[in-house]
Amino acid sequence: MSMVAPVGGMAHIGSDAKGPMPNLKINSIEITVAPGTLLLDACAQAGIDIPHYCYHPALSLVATCRMCMVDIKGQPKLATSCTTVAMDGMEVSTASPAVTDARAGVMEFLLMNHPLDCPICDQAGECLLQDYSYRYGSGDSRMVEPKRRYRYEDLGAKIVIDKNRCIHCTRCIRFTQEISGTSELTVANRGAELEVTTYSGKSMDANPLAGNVVDLCPVGALTSRDFRFNKRVWYLKPVPTISRHSAMANPIWADVDQNRVWRFRPRPKAGTKDNCFIFDHERYAYHRYALDPATRAVRPVLRGAEATGEQVALALLEAGPVAVLAQGTFGCDTAQRLGDLAAAPDLRFGSGDCAYPIAFPALQPSADGIFNRRGFEERGYRFGQLDELLERVRSGEVGAVVVLHDDAFSSGPETAKLREILEAARFSLVLEPIPGPLSELATARLPVATYLEETDFVVNHEGELRCYKKALDPPRGVKPTVEWVRDLLRERSPSPV
Repeated sequence: MSMVAPVGGMAHIGSDAKGPMPNLKINSIEITVAPGTLLLDACAQAGIDIPHYCYHPALSLVATCRMCMVDIKGQPKLATSCTTVAMDGMEVSTASPAVTDARAGVMEFLLMNHPLDCPICDQAGECLLQDYSYRYGSGDSRMVEPKRRYRYEDLGAKIVIDKNRCIHCTRCIRFTQEISGTSELTVANRGAELEVTTYSGKSMDANPLAGNVVDLCPVGALTSRDFRFNKRVWYLKPVPTISRHSAMANPIWADVDQNRVWRFRPRPKAGTKDNCFIFDHERYAYHRYALDPATRAVRPVLRGAEATGEQVALALLEAGPVAVLAQGTFGCDTAQRLGDLAAAPDLRFGSGDCAYPIAFPALQPSADGIFNRRGFEERGYRFGQLDELLERVRSGEVGAVVVLHDDAFSSGPETAKLREILEAARFSLVLEPIPGPLSELATARLPVATYLEETDFVVNHEGELRCYKKALDPPRGVKPTVEWVRDLLRERSPSPV
């Protein structure tokens, strides 16, 4: 069996290779790994970080950067750990003199033409070239010749390339060829004139996954026009959350500072190719949640006038039997608590009909944009029954309707049906994190927090439980739906004196 994985193939942790689990030593640490595991991944399991630029678990193997070389006992030359499969009985050294010299040499070559513009580079603070230069570089430069220079280029309206910083790891090229399938990027010329560029006349604007090349770039050669020069990354606090604008509630990072969200990024599962990429419409959706506190409603409204939560609760109590109509894009805890307001179990109704066409089945197995539909159904909510609710409202069986809604996830026809329900109800209470047209129709409305301002969880279409944590503090007066429901129920069942 060859110890070298086929270039262009995939041989990562969790590969389908069969056979006995190999035992090997890495820096005298004995470990056992799954068959087919790459040495780079085996080192990670042993707690040893191997520097690398070109390797990525979701992309093909090319071994172009040569930073990941290790010393294998019995082999005459160093081996690239990103293409070498762990074998039984191997003895590997990741810090021998030969490895140290090789890494320093690679770093010297990579820095020969790299500009010293770290103070103005968006990648500063999360740049692998900075980190590896500090850990593995020599600290001196023998380069006295003029460095090559390129002008900035726009790869469309979303991405900017600075070829002076590029180290030719080809991650971005492999991404457009293997993941998005759009193949806009390529390598042109040879030797010292080598450069990453686009095919003539092509931009990345039509690529719905274009923003991922910025995440993939390890050195700041590719930057996002949306985020460029906006914020230094060392001020940002990454908070684990989910994308509400994906059919699968993809795990993402919300990078926040000064109680504001500045960007969304993918949150991949370490050491795997799962959740490595997100669509651009998910990435740029953070703008929707970067709300200005000065323009947000912070007081309950009852019949067009500011009111207290107690007044709204009493009005709801007096209106008669309550039906709950909640959209399946909110959390499961929210759904459970809100359902407690319903006068009967069959008065929990689900809404939402957003859909995303499936263009990349590997990244998006479902078209249903109501990503927590399963979680709502498990808590007794019935979807597709709006006509039934309307009839029960018109008949007087339902006196009040409590609506939890987000306008972005309902189509025009569904929104029109919701309007009919609100207009027919004797009393309606609408909770919208970002107020829309339905709030104007409601008898009462409460200022509720966005999902970035609360902690909850969802169950996506594949049954995976995905949690999200509070990233922002809501303005005073704005509460999560769960807290408002607690206040409403307190009026229904007051504490004994």
